[in-house]
Amino acid sequence: MCAGSLLANRELYLVFIRMINSFEIQKFDDVDCHPVRGNADPTSLVSMPKRYKAKFVPRKLSALEKALRDFKVVEQGG
Repeated sequence: MCAGSLLANRELYLVFIRMINSFEIQKFDDVDCHPVRGNADPTSLVSMPKRYKAKFVPRKLSALEKALRDFKVVEQGG
């Protein structure tokens, strides 16, 4: 196992947790949540939902605006 894979998994975990903490995820259109009817392929062994859209609504708009305002791009020297 690559030593970097543990770091990568932790970073992905942090990104997803921060997204869930910072945004309220709302449905954009009607989604069938039934495990059989809402399945893209009911004959498959694995349940995969049909494609759908979601809205990410900031939980605290002022904090998002401040973060975007304070964001700076870091360029690599070379």
